[in-house]
Amino acid sequence: SSDRERVLVVAESRSHPPVIHLVDFGAGRADTVGELYPDLVGVPLGESRATSYLARDGATIPAYLTLPPGREAKKLPVVVLPHGGPESRDTSGFDWLAQFLATRGYAVLQPQFRGSTGFGRAHRLAGYGEWGGRMQDDLSDGVRHLVETGIADPQRVCIAGASYGGYAALAGAAFTPDLYACAVSVNGVSDLPTMIGDLLRRGDESSDAVAYWKDHIGPPTNPQVAARSPARAAASVRAAVLLLHGANDTVVPPSQSQLMAKSLAAAGKPHRYVELPGEDHWLSSGAMRTRALEEIAS
Repeated sequence: SSDRERVLVVAESRSHPPVIHLVDFGAGRADTVGELYPDLVGVPLGESRATSYLARDGATIPAYLTLPPGREAKKLPVVVLPHGGPESRDTSGFDWLAQFLATRGYAVLQPQFRGSTGFGRAHRLAGYGEWGGRMQDDLSDGVRHLVETGIADPQRVCIAGASYGGYAALAGAAFTPDLYACAVSVNGVSDLPTMIGDLLRRGDESSDAVAYWKDHIGPPTNPQVAARSPARAAASVRAAVLLLHGANDTVVPPSQSQLMAKSLAAAGKPHRYVELPGEDHWLSSGAMRTRALEEIAS
């Protein structure tokens, strides 16, 4: 209010969906006026907490761990859920996808791998040129940590993600095939040189976006960049792979998932490709977000 006697407050945590309160200082009370996820009221959700683990080079990797409700933290099936970006991060707010997976019985690990923001400049810059390299190792080391601490069943580990997280899921299946039983990529990158080539077709060499991605991924002519493309290593995949892609994605074109599906088919690997009609890069449509969750659950 103009006199600041009444304010709207949104309260949430990783284990509790956002709730809107009307706080009246004059009356000395706070009333609940809205729920952002009303169907989750009273539903048991996962306990989520901040944690960390050591990478193979001794670096500390921050992470969030969400445990399934009503389950002891021993020998659980696990989903590694890397965020997109990759210059981004997970936060202390409610995460609908992590909770969806937790309520299906999975422990969910969200590593803030090298390249993530919010943990200092050195941590962020350590991701440059490390697609399929150090950033991927940080995810693998998170799995190792959960296995060593007895939380994870090493035979039941999956990796899932969207955008860069989708790339990381495919890279996990292709480059560490003994680690994951399944992989889910939502709007993910599968071939790094062709992704940079697509950016060049939409812009040019002088574009800031093209320059950024060439710095972050590496030049498309670099053999190492090609070698870190999951679509070119489909023969190594052992996990079952689910590919979801928005038909109207203007950030990562559907051709990236189509190429991965074609490579997996040629290698005789189990996979499924689902194109989400009318959907964008962020799964903005409630109906398509629901369909994506249904596909993941199946």
